[in-house]
Amino acid sequence: MRNVEILSTKLGVLLRSLTAAAAIALCGGLAAAETEVDPSATLADCEQTDSAPLVVRACALILNGQKLEPAERMRILILRGVGWSKEEEFQAAAEDFTAALEIEGSNVAALEGRAKVRTKLGEHKYAAGDWSELIGLQPRNDKYYRLRGNERLAAGQHQEALTDFDKSLEINPKEIDAYIGRAHVYHALKDRNLADKEFKKGIEVNASYLPLHWARAEFAEAWGEEKLAIESYVTVLRINGVYEDARRRLQRLGVSTPP
Repeated sequence: MRNVEILSTKLGVLLRSLTAAAAIALCGGLAAAETEVDPSATLADCEQTDSAPLVVRACALILNGQKLEPAERMRILILRGVGWSKEEEFQAAAEDFTAALEIEGSNVAALEGRAKVRTKLGEHKYAAGDWSELIGLQPRNDKYYRLRGNERLAAGQHQEALTDFDKSLEINPKEIDAYIGRAHVYHALKDRNLADKEFKKGIEVNASYLPLHWARAEFAEAWGEEKLAIESYVTVLRINGVYEDARRRLQRLGVSTPP
């Protein structure tokens, strides 16, 4: 019994010293050695969306234990990458999406997945590069310009970000998030008037878009404009009466009985 306890302790230390991806691979290898795996059941576990840990483990068993055609290997890598993303293991996810792109460099799901996890890793210039690849594949997709604009803004590339938000609006003039993006750029440039002008443009298009008023309220607080902040948070509550965070912020601003 004592030997079993010692072995268990050593295994625990070993697992903690490994990366998340290596730990899953090791556990998958142990499971495969101990039991005969049903390939169809394993594939179903890899494809299901209810349990990310199960996705990661099942996909690892497939990748480590089966000879796969390149297209199928790429598909399983993307599925595991999504699983890693849900588990907030962003570096492991990026590695899987990159491996998938080594098989097919223009795969949209892999490029989108890698761009998103690179954002989580703070790799904004690399994420912008992935969105650029996607824009090359789908040049009329206004969402890709906004997402690249967000990354360029985070990287301090203000003029390039404005250009992307402008392109998004050129393709889809009613896209409120592009106005919010432009407001963020002007806020970063410390131009309060131009930032608020973008909010007003967005309100003209859709006065009921909650994220627009929320962003304006936060900026108003940063500008020291309490009246505008209160007005914007009140609008948020009129759009969604159960938005408790807006109610708490109004109370903090001295509104004792928010609507």
